[in-house]
Amino acid sequence: MAAGLSILAAIALSGCVVLRPGVAAQVSATQAPTAYKHIIELPQDIKGKGSLVIGSQISSPPLIFFSDGNIAVEGINKDIADEIGRRLGVGITWKQLPFAGLIPAVQSGKVDAGMDLIGDTPQRRAAVDFANYMNQATSPLVRRGNPHNIQSVDDLCGLAVAIVRGGVQLELAEETSAKCTAAGKKPVQIEQFSSPGDARLSVQAGRTAAFLGNTPVMRYISEAAATKAIFQMGGGTTYQLQPIGIITAQSKPALHVSIQSALDMMQADGTIAKILATWHTEDLALKSDLGAAK
Repeated sequence: MAAGLSILAAIALSGCVVLRPGVAAQVSATQAPTAYKHIIELPQDIKGKGSLVIGSQISSPPLIFFSDGNIAVEGINKDIADEIGRRLGVGITWKQLPFAGLIPAVQSGKVDAGMDLIGDTPQRRAAVDFANYMNQATSPLVRRGNPHNIQSVDDLCGLAVAIVRGGVQLELAEETSAKCTAAGKKPVQIEQFSSPGDARLSVQAGRTAAFLGNTPVMRYISEAAATKAIFQMGGGTTYQLQPIGIITAQSKPALHVSIQSALDMMQADGTIAKILATWHTEDLALKSDLGAAK
């Protein structure tokens, strides 16, 4: 997998690779990934136990979160995982883990797979296999009433903006700030917080004008009964589209293939599109042509 960082350049030059939605192909130009048109059975060790154990931090609505007094799991990821389980003939068992522990848990076999807001990056793909199912993106969240009239990141010049430390949003904030100064405007004042909750509180208190966060989560906060009187979206534009996926250990390629076959069929028959529409995230669907049937 060390060659993963140079794969994209080779693909761009070849001009003939058909990619799965959102996937940077880990194969040569003559081995284009193709869509599965039938289910590939799970490995017997997983099929035999009757359950696919998936690790998640279960704290990112509407992707995955607890409801009913922290008993039931809900969200896009749950709906997609349930359908994968139905097609593969197993139940789904969720195991709550910190986000930073998901890849180690998958690699060690503590869980069969990981599913959260796990962006498919070259660095992560060097450690685990990805089966992608939708995009994540970045959007601004502002106080209800939008006191600074923020309709896009172009309106953030001279304002204090909240981001979560270590998130991809730092790059967007820095790029926006550079554009502001190049246009003769004041730079963006970037405030980094240790958690999304702290970033939201800074917006609620008026210490920052906007929170640049994950689009599905920002939308959920702006629409949920408990928070819609406090927050709204700062315009409808999304930024930093990146595929997210289900991760599995590279030592378990057969498991990856089984999950991928289910996702390919769910994409082809519109199941994933229906799930995303249910959660008002249809614009984050993966888009690309799939290859011939396997």
